[in-house]
Amino acid sequence: MRWALVLLVLGLAGIAAAVAFWWPAGSTAPAHRTSATVVTPARCGGGDAYDRVELKVGDKPRTARLDGCGHQENEVVEVVVPADTSGDFTVQAATSTPTGMPLETRLAVLLTCLSGMAGGLYAHLIGGRNRPQPTASAEAV
Repeated sequence: MRWALVLLVLGLAGIAAAVAFWWPAGSTAPAHRTSATVVTPARCGGGDAYDRVELKVGDKPRTARLDGCGHQENEVVEVVVPADTSGDFTVQAATSTPTGMPLETRLAVLLTCLSGMAGGLYAHLIGGRNRPQPTASAEAV
């Protein structure tokens, strides 16, 4: 019965670790994706290597800096628009925006947690063998 309780606790801890680290990480502000058209391309390598794009924010057409360079004029790019679009703002290409913790990182963290739990179980098993066993004392004879 004691082993069943230990295995149950370890199993539930493993499931909790898997859920905690496998759950998709969401950002605090939702990313708004839209299409933009390059109106002024910039050459890469300069100090101001940002293309200018035109996009619709709400119902109004706006121009913004694209965090990138080397696109062709009238090329349509999918971009991520920041939450604050007042004044001059910069958009990022949607393909270069991270969406959450990479799968490799989440898998590495999960395997590290599981190996730590396996090590704890192994230490528990080894520690149980080294306990002194009760012996008959000389007075009982």
